[in-house]
Amino acid sequence: MVKLKNWAQEQGCWYDDRSLFGEFIDRGSENEVYLSPNGMDIVKLNDFRYSDDNLTSFFERIKAHNKYFDACPYRMIGLAENRDGKICAVLVQPFIANARLATKEEIHEEFLRLGFRAEDDGAYYTNGQHDIFDAVDGNVLVDDEEHYFFIDTIIYGAGLGGLDTYNSLSPRAQYSNKENNNSTET
Repeated sequence: MVKLKNWAQEQGCWYDDRSLFGEFIDRGSENEVYLSPNGMDIVKLNDFRYSDDNLTSFFERIKAHNKYFDACPYRMIGLAENRDGKICAVLVQPFIANARLATKEEIHEEFLRLGFRAEDDGAYYTNGQHDIFDAVDGNVLVDDEEHYFFIDTIIYGAGLGGLDTYNSLSPRAQYSNKENNNSTET
């Protein structure tokens, strides 16, 4: 990662000052989230948690996200260190105002409309090309005109071990697995 930082500094796309991103508002499993100073964008510092060592899968995830969810695309503007000192991609998405959290049923119907099917009892969706995880009510918004905004999903190439990777790295999946194990032990 030191080489990545050096490269970003040489290319002029390294950010030393996180205050440029605006107000810190949240921390998810892979992103620190900021509301931009203009209030029009969300800036995410993505720590590459769900990516392989050469970062190829990260860039493929961004490309796939923008293909399927073009109402809320990612734009990568550079690299920076997060609060934990990890090197991160700096991603920008539009801030979605006047939208509510989508329900599980609405998310399911939208995936069907997009040509995906539920797998593993709805744990993820696939279209045979990509598997999409973490499409839950906190990561999908819907506005009054029924436009869906997928703001924070995890995407892998289909059949490439995404389920195992997601289950091993996602706090949400680990919590769910722990809850399931506790309920079967009683």
